[in-house]
Amino acid sequence: MVIRFLIFVILFSVIEAKDISYSFSVDNQTPYKNEAIILDVNITQLDHSQVMFFKFSPKKSSDYSFTQIDFKEDEKYHSLKYQYKYRIYPLRDNNISIQFDMVKSVTTDASVAYAISGDRDNIKGLVKQNTKIDLSPLVIKVKSVPNGTSLIGNFKLHYTIDKTITKSYEPIYLHIELKGSGYLHSFEILPKSKKYHIFTQKPKIISNSIVWDYAISSKGDFVLPKVVLNGFNPKTKHSYKLIIPTKHIKVEGVDSSSLVDKEDNPPSTHDIDWSWVGWFFSYIIVFLSGFFMPRDISNLWNKKKHISFDDKVASVKSHKELLKLLLSYNSSEYTGVIKILEQVVYNGNDISLSRIKKML
Repeated sequence: MVIRFLIFVILFSVIEAKDISYSFSVDNQTPYKNEAIILDVNITQLDHSQVMFFKFSPKKSSDYSFTQIDFKEDEKYHSLKYQYKYRIYPLRDNNISIQFDMVKSVTTDASVAYAISGDRDNIKGLVKQNTKIDLSPLVIKVKSVPNGTSLIGNFKLHYTIDKTITKSYEPIYLHIELKGSGYLHSFEILPKSKKYHIFTQKPKIISNSIVWDYAISSKGDFVLPKVVLNGFNPKTKHSYKLIIPTKHIKVEGVDSSSLVDKEDNPPSTHDIDWSWVGWFFSYIIVFLSGFFMPRDISNLWNKKKHISFDDKVASVKSHKELLKLLLSYNSSEYTGVIKILEQVVYNGNDISLSRIKKML
C-alpha cells in the first residue's frame, strides 16, 4: 500500500538583511471565500551585537479578518527569534492583498537593565530606536462559492422548541445552535413578522458555535417560517442545506363568554387577575438585563477614566490580571492572546508576561 502525504505549505517570502531575517509561509494560496488559511511568520536576529525586539501583525482590512493563534519566542542573549501563527479568513473572492506592519526596535543592555529595574515585564519604559520594516504584501487568489451560500465550513444545526400550543401572549421558547468548524459571524437566523413578537438578545458566539435564544408570543395562531441555511464545505467541495422546518403554533384565546357581565354591579378591579401583566414585564426586564451586564458597566467606567488600552496592558502585573482585562473588552481581536493566557493561568504553561504583552 502506498500512502501519499499531500502537504500544502507554500513559501512566498524569505528575506535576509544585515541584521535580521524573516520568512512567511501559508498553507493555501487559493482558498475559497471565508475559508481559513494559516500564516506562519519567523523573524530572526542576525546582528548579535545589539539588543533587539520585534513587533509584527497583519494590517486590518475589510478584505479579510485575522486572529493570532500562537506565538513562540526564543530569547537568547542578543539572539532573538519570534514565531507567529495567524488564522486568516478572506472575506471576498478574486485577488486580495494582505498587508503587514513590522517594527524593529534596537536598544542597549544598559537601557534594558534600567527599564527592568527588577521586573522583566516593565518593558514599556525602554529607550529604543524603532525602525519600520517595509514588507511585500501576500497576494492570494480567492475562489468564489456557489451563489446563495451563507455558511463556509462543516456545520450542524440543532434546535429545541418548548411547546407548539400556548395561550394569548404567553411566549414559546426557541433555542437554536449552529456548531462546527469554519467561518462564524453574528447574524439573525429567525425573520421578524407582524404576526408575532420576538424577544431576544444578541447571538452568542462561543468557540466554534453560535447560539440564539428566542421568546415568541402572539395574540392568535401563527407560523414560524422554514429556515434554510445553505452551506459549502471547502474541504470536500460539496454544498449542503441546514433546515429548521415550518412550525405551526396554536394560540388558545380567552373564552369570550366568561367575559360577559351578568350582574348589575360589576366586580371591583381588585378581583381581576392582573398577574399576567407583572409576569409579562418581568420577562422583558430579564431579557433587557443582558444589555446591562457588569462587563458593560466596567467598560463605561474605563471610558470615563480615559486610560488607553496600552497603558492598561502596561500596568497589569500578572497573567490572570491581563486575562481579566482582555475578557472585559469582549473583542474577537484578542481571542488568540486570551487562549494563550488561559493555557498559562489554568494549565500551567510557562510563557512570560512580557512575551504575551508584545503580542498586543
